[in-house]
Amino acid sequence: MTMLDKNPVHVWKETLSARPATRDTFKGMHLTVLHQATRQKLGEHLLYIQFETHDFILCELKGRPNELTAFPLPQKEEKILWLCLQFQGTLSFPTGKVSQPDTIFSFTVTEEENLLTVAVEKQWMLLLGITGASRPQLLAEQPLLRKQYDQQESNITIPVTISYNERKVLEQFSKKTFGPFTTVHHIGLALGELYTAYMQQLDKQGGHDKEEGLIQLYHRAISYVTEHYMRADLNRMTIAEALHCSTRSLSRAFEGRTTNLNSSIMLIRLHKARELLKQKPELSVEYIASMLHFPHAQHFANRYKKHFHRTPREERKALIKTM
Repeated sequence: MTMLDKNPVHVWKETLSARPATRDTFKGMHLTVLHQATRQKLGEHLLYIQFETHDFILCELKGRPNELTAFPLPQKEEKILWLCLQFQGTLSFPTGKVSQPDTIFSFTVTEEENLLTVAVEKQWMLLLGITGASRPQLLAEQPLLRKQYDQQESNITIPVTISYNERKVLEQFSKKTFGPFTTVHHIGLALGELYTAYMQQLDKQGGHDKEEGLIQLYHRAISYVTEHYMRADLNRMTIAEALHCSTRSLSRAFEGRTTNLNSSIMLIRLHKARELLKQKPELSVEYIASMLHFPHAQHFANRYKKHFHRTPREERKALIKTM
């Protein structure tokens, strides 16, 4: 029986019961500064540190799992507000959301959605949880964070790239001296600074630089479509998810342009089809139409002629004559 055939929660508990790794293995992880933290070696190449105190729950995963690994988040009676710094790898949520490397975001999960999945790739993530009385206090101090949760359809806020400010906070955190009295203070201060830095990025993204942000989003979307034009599920929703933005923002980025998002996808595929007609004469028109996800060859031919003023077959014949 493989690990995936077992109940993921049981697998996790079995793994946690394994012999703890030596401290030296954990060098370079952010939570090693907390000497009372629980350190575990999950499998051969995946390390885990967990520390709990007062209203704070801190978790850190680093390494490369040998197979898909179920990761149940710690739970409390009160709801937990999480801040995730995803340095490397991806983390999948039961809702279908997938985190991306080098991003920071906040999220909450229900008891039913508590089981996350760690992909088989190089991983490093820091998860900082706030519960109890500290959670509503933080939300009261961060109105933009409250607004994010009120406006988002999911329980995950908009991710942004981890900036110098967040890295600086973590660097300063690793230099602190932690004792029975100062630990809670240092953790609370670091979490407050991390959330403030994250909120400043969100505010900048939606405030003064909104127009500039939409221009950048447009170019990012075009680059993404150019790179992933062969994906069958390439559409507004999948592109917005990949670019960490809402579908509304993505649509607004194309407002005032000569083509909207769907037309841009179509045009990029038509130009790729033209390249294939020129460079791959062994490929039939029908195969190219299917390969680029046109409904059928006639639809492809009609679109091609409308844009290039000749059908794909006429294009290929013209090329043969010039050879």
